[in-house]
Amino acid sequence: MRNTKLVALALATVVVAAFVVPGVATAGKKGGPKAVGTDPVGDFVGYNDDPAFSPLGDVLGADLVKTSIHKAGDELHFIIEVNSLETVPEIVRYIWGISVDGEYVEFDGKYTNYTRGACDPTSGQCPPPRDPGQQPFMVRANCGDAGTGNFTVCEEVGIVQGIFDTTANTITIPVPMDMINAKPKSKITAGLSAFSGQAGGNVLAIMSAFASQSNWPRDAMNTTKTYVVPK
Repeated sequence: MRNTKLVALALATVVVAAFVVPGVATAGKKGGPKAVGTDPVGDFVGYNDDPAFSPLGDVLGADLVKTSIHKAGDELHFIIEVNSLETVPEIVRYIWGISVDGEYVEFDGKYTNYTRGACDPTSGQCPPPRDPGQQPFMVRANCGDAGTGNFTVCEEVGIVQGIFDTTANTITIPVPMDMINAKPKSKITAGLSAFSGQAGGNVLAIMSAFASQSNWPRDAMNTTKTYVVPK
């Protein structure tokens, strides 16, 4: 009888465990990441919007799927999800433009970003050159048009180290709230520059050397939901 009870208890434990996954935040629930934009799979395009290049999106880790924002302590985590992530240094540039209470800010980075991160005259931080570290994302604000119609010049207000998770297919950009003047109840919406507007969206995964042209191979998406920073 005792063995029968032990077996029944073990089976009940297994059944319960099958429905409980500790430590995993569920998107949309209180405390978890909030999705602010989605994008169709397979819409990566080549030069001048050539759809024949679509399969390269997965090879390059550039087929955008979803964007989410999550508050973690005094940081905001901006999460870009792609359909498949392969870390290809110095080829794909990820850009996310936001508006924080009406003020434009953008994040601009790569898996490695020595061509731009070491010295970027368009952001006012070079010379002298520097070591930007691995997975650097430049946080840029006070942007304007350089006079060419789609070349954006911004002030660099900080640099953060992105997290490339090849298991979850995500790129996370952890940004201190005070770096972008965000506070509880701040509203974060889509932000467009002259460049990203021509490229097709406020979130881009785009081929790059030092800079990019708006008609280069890319996937573009627009975030559609407002994120209100919780207390």
